[in-house]
Amino acid sequence: MIDEFDRNLIDAIGKESILYPSVEILVENKVAVRDGRGIFIGSGCCLYPRNRIVLGDMGANKTAHFMLADRVMINSGCYLSGEGSLTMGDDVLIGPNTCILSAGHAFTDPDKVIQKQPITYGPVVIEKGAWIGASSVVLQGVTIGEGAIIGAGAVVPRTIPPFAVAVGNPARIIKFRKPGQGPEAISMFNKIVRFFLKKSILK
Repeated sequence: MIDEFDRNLIDAIGKESILYPSVEILVENKVAVRDGRGIFIGSGCCLYPRNRIVLGDMGANKTAHFMLADRVMINSGCYLSGEGSLTMGDDVLIGPNTCILSAGHAFTDPDKVIQKQPITYGPVVIEKGAWIGASSVVLQGVTIGEGAIIGAGAVVPRTIPPFAVAVGNPARIIKFRKPGQGPEAISMFNKIVRFFLKKSILK
């Protein structure tokens, strides 16, 4: 299920994938791009209603790219920024109203309004079998490891290792799904999060 307008914007879509007609794709100057970037959707995927895929101006922005592997399920109302590149592996689950942001705004110059400062980009990778809970926010430059779970409403500013369960704002690991990933790994990750959080507050 896909309307003709969206079909013209998608470079490849696999068998039995469904994009509901209300899925929006915001992209400019796509026709001029011939470097392998674009919008690629694997087989057996489903993008439910009211999702928005954003790549922006692909001619001006050389990082824009959006790729879903097979059997990716994205629930309703998500904002999916491929401006800095967004890649999802097989069997990923994305809960409703989630924001995945591969672009942001610089704010280093306090004498200039943020709107007039440069756009920043960082690729987001969500590895196979990961589950992002409803209303979560994943920020630019983050990788969500294979089989990891992000609890509903979490804000994820840093990479989450495979098979971790992370919750909160900022997201902290509370457990691992596989044996052998014990308290030491959780403690180290959360120390790193606290260090960078404290550093950003002091600035």
